[in-house]
Order: sequence, then structure tokens, then C-alpha cells
Amino acid sequence: MSVAALSTVTDVPTATAAQMAKADRIASTDLRIPLEALMENAAHQVAVATRAFAGDMAGKSVVALAGTGNNGGDALAALRHLRGWGAMVEAIVAAPRERLRPLAGLQHDILTRIGVRCVDASATAEDMLAEALSRADVILDGLLGYSGKGPPRGMVAALIGLANGSLRPIVAVDLPSGLDPDHGVALGVAIRASVTVTLALPKPGLVAEAARPFVGELLLADIGIPAAAFAHLTDETSVVFAQSDLVRIALPARG
Repeated sequence: MSVAALSTVTDVPTATAAQMAKADRIASTDLRIPLEALMENAAHQVAVATRAFAGDMAGKSVVALAGTGNNGGDALAALRHLRGWGAMVEAIVAAPRERLRPLAGLQHDILTRIGVRCVDASATAEDMLAEALSRADVILDGLLGYSGKGPPRGMVAALIGLANGSLRPIVAVDLPSGLDPDHGVALGVAIRASVTVTLALPKPGLVAEAARPFVGELLLADIGIPAAAFAHLTDETSVVFAQSDLVRIALPARG
């Protein structure tokens, strides 16, 4: 299935970064849904969306840019699915292994156990990183999630610049790194994605007109967070996914 063939939805409810953080807390703490399960669901959806965008994955090269948190874990886990579908995969991680948060570290270790190369960007020459990105058929952006604060800095900012400079298509996980989730403006340097796969509900910044150069096609993925986790916000989440668990959001025409 191609991106164009996905079910299209309009008038989807949105969740700000604070509202999404509350829904995540309800899902994991009150409803006791393991974060590992939500990450696995997210990773599978990102992989499916990547295949919808890029077509048959056999022989294609996919490089994931992974940050230290759960957004990075989503991207790393997606590589495992894509590798199983025949892609040649590699991860470029923004920090050494010991600085990764638990779930991102778990996904990093799984990849290394199955023979996937995970490069520590902080210990690698920039020209080597640029070369790896230039060879990719698709780049996964898992550097920063909705909880990121302020403009990207250090190695994350450098990797965003290298990814954009590669001119290779980019699939962003949840939102393009460096984009304000609530207002849709770039917080300094930001990923310019071909496709953004946002998770559970779109963040309002993704549908803002200012975000158009960064978001590309906007897809929305069901990752198994029940409607009860969004009761403080909306009761419409189940309706959004009535036709499919991965849908395309129709953005309003530019004014």
C-alpha cells in the first residue's frame, strides 16, 4: 500500500505536548500498559509507513538517527522490522550507549545482538556520518520527541543539519526533530521530512501552516493507547481509526 492509498481523515482532534504527556502517564501508570508494548506498536507503525512511502524494502538502505529517549527507541525498534522485510539498516545514535535512556538502550542492544551496526555519532567524524546518510534510500528521524525543550543543540543539531543536507527522503517519528509540537515553528534547525508519522493523536503544531515545509505528508498511527487515556481531552479517538490503524491526515489548503 502506498501513502496515497491510505484512508484519509479530516478534522482530527489534536493533543498538545502537555496533554500528550498526561495521556502517556494515564496509559502507563493508571491503565498499566507497558511502555515497551507502546514502543513496539509505534515502531511497527513507523516501519509500515516507511514501506508505504518507499515501496518494497528489499535491498533498500535505511539509516535511523536516534536520540537518547523514547523517540530514539521507536526509530531503533523500527529498524528491526525493516531489516526483517529485507532492508539494509544502520543506526546513528546521538550519544554513547551509556547515555541512552532504558528503553532506547534496550532497542540499541537488541539491534547489536542481531548484527545491526549502531554508530556513536559523538565518536565519529562528520564526513563519515554525512557519507552514511548520503547512501540511504530513507532516513528515519528519531532524534527528538514532543517533550524536547528549546532549540536542538550539539550533536542533535549537527545530525539534523547533515540529514537535511543529504537531500535524502526523511520519515520523521512523531514530529520532525526541532519543530515546536504546539505551534509548528522551527526551534532553530529542524528536520525537513518527506513524511511525518505522528503517534496516537497529532500535535497541533503539525497541522499549523508554518509547519508545512517540515512535516511533508502527515500520517497518524494508532499505537494502542485507549480512548480512556484521552478522556480529559476528547472521546473521538476511536472514530479516527475506524477505517484503519494508519491514516493520512488531509491538511487544509494553504491560505
